[in-house]
Amino acid sequence: MASIDRVNIRPGVSMLSVLPHLNYKPWFALGEFVDNALQSFLANKAALREIEGRKFVLSVDIDIDYGAQRIVIRDNAGGIGSVAFPRAFRPAEVPADATGLSEFGMGMKSAAAWFAPRWSVRTKALDEGVERTVRFDIDKIVKDTIEELEVHSRKVPADQHYTEIILEDVRKMPQKRTIAKICDHLASIYRVFTRRGDMSLTLNGEPLTFDDPDILNANYWKRKSEPPRIWRKEVKIDLSGGRRAEGFVAIRAKGSTARAGLALLRRDRLIEGSADETYRPPEIFGAANSFAYQRVFGEINLVGFKVSHTKDGIRWDEAEEEFVGKLRAALSTPDMPLLDQAQNWRSTESARENRPQAQKAVTQMQDEMPIAKVGSVVAKVQAHQSDTPERDDLPQQRMHAKADDVAQRFDLDVLGARWEIDLALDYKDATCDWLRISDQPTHASGGSRRIGVRLAMLHPFSRRFFAGADADQIQGIARLAIGLVLSETIARDGGVKLAGRIRTSLNELLRLALSN
Repeated sequence: MASIDRVNIRPGVSMLSVLPHLNYKPWFALGEFVDNALQSFLANKAALREIEGRKFVLSVDIDIDYGAQRIVIRDNAGGIGSVAFPRAFRPAEVPADATGLSEFGMGMKSAAAWFAPRWSVRTKALDEGVERTVRFDIDKIVKDTIEELEVHSRKVPADQHYTEIILEDVRKMPQKRTIAKICDHLASIYRVFTRRGDMSLTLNGEPLTFDDPDILNANYWKRKSEPPRIWRKEVKIDLSGGRRAEGFVAIRAKGSTARAGLALLRRDRLIEGSADETYRPPEIFGAANSFAYQRVFGEINLVGFKVSHTKDGIRWDEAEEEFVGKLRAALSTPDMPLLDQAQNWRSTESARENRPQAQKAVTQMQDEMPIAKVGSVVAKVQAHQSDTPERDDLPQQRMHAKADDVAQRFDLDVLGARWEIDLALDYKDATCDWLRISDQPTHASGGSRRIGVRLAMLHPFSRRFFAGADADQIQGIARLAIGLVLSETIARDGGVKLAGRIRTSLNELLRLALSN
């Protein structure tokens, strides 16, 4: 075992002054220290478990002390040995084995410098009888162009093994309100290691563990007579350049806008998609209000890919489009149409999941739509209608198509009668009524009834509430419009007087009050 009195930090003297300006997020910066501990554990797992027993688990403890403006990270891994010690403190000194979690030679130095101007490292390597401590003071190092740091050593029992990093006068102290978010992200990033029992990770004494969501167990929505199945699919995708992606994708039993999405890992450590910042390419997940966006989740290990130096992003090198395309195809096979199921499966429970959004919506309505305003408009409508008490607001006999229409014809069987529905979504006229109808005379005996339904998509009500709607939402409002028109027509056929009054009142209200 070599005696080490000083450690050389060249060529990183000037580099140290740049590191505080890196674009880190606190959980990724803290993750650099966890990575070093994990790599030390993985490299020395056999020796550690020979000494400590087969059930030995890596312990990484992070303590954030707001009173002292200090962060301390402790682990019981293999420590920094005498062979690796000179390299460990030189910025950008790539380790001899860069296939693990420590690959750039920058993690500990860059994260420490980002957090604080002063820090120290105290470490005891496995099977060595010396504890070594190195202290960094960036301002002093840069000012005095210091190229070597003193190493303080003391003898300790050979069977001890640990590393302690103390960040002092922390300039980027995590806000107390973000501690829960940091815990959430760290638990997500190291889910594989904590899940399989390799590591115990704590922050301020709180164990950080990842809660795996329940997976949907249900029949395929198109074939409800089939038995239920677990909607989880193993994927293995070969990509160009000898790269590959492997893992699983599944459907959450309970949807979550924040928690659905993919986690992209490399070497079992999450790179993109932690906590509520999951990876959701629109080609797979659709719009933010789609069911797939709320339900699909998974973990994909990317093999053969490089990552950013802060380990918070995959370097795709133009392979992302290929990956997304092949993943979408893998999730759309006849034997496991996972994306189709995620988008179309419905349950009573999934409808109840939207109650918080429903509460938010009606509360917002109460704030935006005062009773007095609506009441005054209702009075105007009533006054207008009372002037023409015999007015039946009959539908037009025919409506003319427009160039910008989105149109479709439907054949429906309603109460044993055949109806032809001409639906037109009007994207031309912003000043017309929200809902218009036409009713052509009944054809000869045995023929069908033809009804026109025109919905104004540039109407103030539509622009406010459906401008960014997805296909399901537009379909829902179109179905409602058809239902209103059919109801009015059936009522008129049954002898109800002024059957069109509900539609005309609705049009007045939507333009004058309910759109604001």
